[in-house]
Amino acid sequence: MDLLVILNATNLPDLSGIETWGKTVVVQFITIVVMFIAAKHVMKLKLGGVLAVCCVGGAVTWIIQHWSKFSGWIEGFMNGM
Repeated sequence: MDLLVILNATNLPDLSGIETWGKTVVVQFITIVVMFIAAKHVMKLKLGGVLAVCCVGGAVTWIIQHWSKFSGWIEGFMNGM
């Protein structure tokens, strides 16, 4: 009976903390990949490549951080067709 009371008294983590942690890891991975590809373009002196990589990386990062808004836009677009 004491074990049941202890289990009910503890504050167990919920899935929102894990989801936030997962988003942070994915965003950091995308940032590292964008920095690596941008550095390759800098070494080749391709300014357009650097700008393109930064824009695409920023867009992907924004989509990951604001998934509910983005999926709402896609759903609205599909319903409008």
